[in-house]
Amino acid sequence: MDDVPPPTEHVVRPHHIGLLSILSLAFKDGQYKEFPSPFTLHLYRCLLNEISEVCHPKSYSDVLKEIGSGPRAEPEVCQAFLSQARAMPDTLDTADNLTVFFSNIPALFVEKPSDENPIFMRRSLFGYFCRRCFVSFIKLSFSGVVKLQDDFRKWITGYPGAGYDVINKEQLTNDFTLFKTQADKKAWAKPEPFEAWEKGLAIGDDTLAIENLRRFFEQQFNDNNDSGLRQHALLNLVRMHYVHKEYEAARKLLSEAITVSRTSGDRVILQNCVSMLHRLPPTNTGQKQTPNEIQPDLHPLEVFHDVSKLLDDQPVGVAFNKIMQAIGVQDHWIDVQIIPPPEEELWVQHAVQSIVWRSTGCDKLATIEENLIMAFIPLAASDETRLAIVLNRANQNARMGLYDQSLRNLLDPAIWSGLGMDDYATWAHAVWNILALRATRRGQKRLYQEVLLVRRPAGYHNMKFFDLNSEGPPRSKIHEALGEVLKLRKCGQATSGMEHLLRALWHSEFLFRLHEYRTGIVLLADVGLEFGMSKRSRALVDDIMPQIICGKDPEQRGFASFTLARAIIASGESSPESLREALPYLLAAEKDYECLDLLEALQDVQYFISVIYHNLDMTSERDAAARRHHATVERRDTLATTVADGEVEAILDLIGRIGVALASRE
Repeated sequence: MDDVPPPTEHVVRPHHIGLLSILSLAFKDGQYKEFPSPFTLHLYRCLLNEISEVCHPKSYSDVLKEIGSGPRAEPEVCQAFLSQARAMPDTLDTADNLTVFFSNIPALFVEKPSDENPIFMRRSLFGYFCRRCFVSFIKLSFSGVVKLQDDFRKWITGYPGAGYDVINKEQLTNDFTLFKTQADKKAWAKPEPFEAWEKGLAIGDDTLAIENLRRFFEQQFNDNNDSGLRQHALLNLVRMHYVHKEYEAARKLLSEAITVSRTSGDRVILQNCVSMLHRLPPTNTGQKQTPNEIQPDLHPLEVFHDVSKLLDDQPVGVAFNKIMQAIGVQDHWIDVQIIPPPEEELWVQHAVQSIVWRSTGCDKLATIEENLIMAFIPLAASDETRLAIVLNRANQNARMGLYDQSLRNLLDPAIWSGLGMDDYATWAHAVWNILALRATRRGQKRLYQEVLLVRRPAGYHNMKFFDLNSEGPPRSKIHEALGEVLKLRKCGQATSGMEHLLRALWHSEFLFRLHEYRTGIVLLADVGLEFGMSKRSRALVDDIMPQIICGKDPEQRGFASFTLARAIIASGESSPESLREALPYLLAAEKDYECLDLLEALQDVQYFISVIYHNLDMTSERDAAARRHHATVERRDTLATTVADGEVEAILDLIGRIGVALASRE
């Protein structure tokens, strides 16, 4: 216990005077015995909540309002007590009256000469509070008493910050305290700078954050010349740079933090630094990230993060093995930690499992895992796990064509109201991605290039996800290969992309990425039609179609239905029977493309439907399909030339106003 710093000194604050006023009025001369029992119990609870200081102190009027709202507060004795309490601050209008008030406080806890017990026992919470406030008051100088009375008057009249400034403890200038104990001569560590550091992070003020982090760890934590906690400050700075994606700055500070942790013998911080080092992207192109080795002080969230390193180039079974390993580390962590971890961390495993299940193409299992998190983490909680699930679900809904629903969910104040600026950037970029996805699917190139790209929020952005011909960072092997096939197909050279297509199929089957595998199979059938292998193409799509129909990707389903219809017609040599058999698949593809606003593909399908109706001599249906095709062409031409979109402008303006509001929080 020699390394434990002395207890923090006690300073009388304005809210202490308010609580002492209520205690002196409620319990003097045994008056509390006349209160109804329910009212007395409620009074105890209100005072205990305020005295324990588990949250920021309420104003004097709020405390009295809470006490007056309790049960059985109607009797005359209760109303008389509340009236006296409301008038009590007016009697403390001078420093002399405040001194007289405190001189009567010992009557609450000082033992009487007779055998009768005092009102508050000295070791009770109320007695300890009264005695501590009284001792702190008698140590004050006359100027300190005058300042305390002035601060109390301002606090009562509506200035909540009055009387809560930091006391200067310089020996030459500290005239606030007349009788100084050892604790009054040294300024021991206070939590306020760390609170300011967290506030700076939340509002995006890096200068304020770094300055207060330095101030916090430079405080007097023990009697030594060095606090021995410099490695904590460095680790927090590394985490800030990592969240900002400033990886070079994080790497430089991390090497210093590792050296300081080893010098001070701090094994826990050293393990955290090594884990952060494994999170940083590799410096050499093509180098893989190193997973963490299981160590006694390794945090389970670091093992869960290792799962993301295995999703790109490892079979899905390896990712699930790592999840099971992380769950074991989490159980061990809960057992050995003195303080249990936050409840939100227990649901991280379900978030990771939902991501892995969705990457394999098992959307229903991923939805089940997401529902667990949405059910057990409160709606208004600023939790990154819930935010990740909300963003993933909104992105999934947008891929299904539910753009308005996705935007409504993300723009709900319960989602963004408690976000820090880093999480706000992630949220704003997710909203922008939905707008960009809708614009590119509709063929609104001018809106995308002249409005959306100009006002794109900060964050990771890869143009390849929206435009195949654009440059961007390399994606996974499967996505790169499929992208090459789609570019060649758009140019009418799909047969030249067989090598890329077979490579994508091999990797997706080996890595068990079912969603990409289904897309590759449909593309293989489409290329087979170019080679005249209509029967083989039909067999390929027939085998995979049950999985696609039951899936939640209308774009993939529409493409598969269109390809299957063409294969049926080609294998049946355009006979009336084959045309009738293919017609339901074409109608299903039209419905999916219409839901997604994929106007170019919708136009092709509607034209194909009108031709089939014409060949079947179904004149009225042909004319209806032709009218739908003509309406689609007109809408596509109109949207292609549209630059100003009121809805998009309003959403982008709202994102900006939300960012300003979050950055200006107090």
